[in-house]
Amino acid sequence: MKKKLIKLSNRSILSVRGSDNEKFLQGIITCNVEKIKNKSSYGSILTPQGKLLYDFIIYKKDNHFLIDVHKSNIDDFIKLLTMYKLRSNVELIKREDLSVFTDLNNECSDNENIDPRLASIGLRKILSANYEHFSDEKILYEKKLVKLGIAEIGDDIRPGDMFPIEANLDYLNGIDFQKGCFIGQEVSSRMHRRGKTKKRIICFKSNDNFTNNDVLVYNNKTIGTVIKKIEDYGIALIKLDKIINPERETITITSKDKIKSIDINLPTFFPI
Repeated sequence: MKKKLIKLSNRSILSVRGSDNEKFLQGIITCNVEKIKNKSSYGSILTPQGKLLYDFIIYKKDNHFLIDVHKSNIDDFIKLLTMYKLRSNVELIKREDLSVFTDLNNECSDNENIDPRLASIGLRKILSANYEHFSDEKILYEKKLVKLGIAEIGDDIRPGDMFPIEANLDYLNGIDFQKGCFIGQEVSSRMHRRGKTKKRIICFKSNDNFTNNDVLVYNNKTIGTVIKKIEDYGIALIKLDKIINPERETITITSKDKIKSIDINLPTFFPI
């Protein structure tokens, strides 16, 4: 029996064609387009001030690129790229004939389709939108990302709300600091060189009910906010310099009213 994939109905595909497509993308996005061959890459596009606008997974197919981006962002993403392409020979096409699917188990050695952020997420594929052998349980995918401590622009983070390093793109292969120029590079490179990012997204566990933007307190000081919670697991943006724990010991943080609490651990992909 063919294994069912999970259809990520909240994702859309953008095709970038034309003789200037690689040069165009290389100059504006955070990942190194020239290195995309048999595997996909994780990347983003930033504001000139270095804030995270849209994150995506990008593939190369023949002589064009396919960009897997959150469905709520694709129209604004296309408008932004259209503004930047000027006279470049680049064609932007929304591919409604294609959809994104994932296999969270990744039991086979399909290196070409491993999620470029973290292998433990599983496999990720672009297939025909008419592909029939799939499950609609994308909540399983969302729960896995939350458990791992990974957020996405769209459902979790609003465009322009944080810096890419705060969203851990530097730990998730989302920024190539050696590739040369991209929009917002100066700010990102400076934060990377200093190595003192005050806030980062972390994962937590709690039996209490939390809503988005619930304020978190530690040692009587506000240190962050909840981003998302599914069942007993969640992600939050935290001031790490207030609670840094290189031993990865569990730390308990309370809500502003001190009625609810969370136990946090740094995501496993954080360097020790």
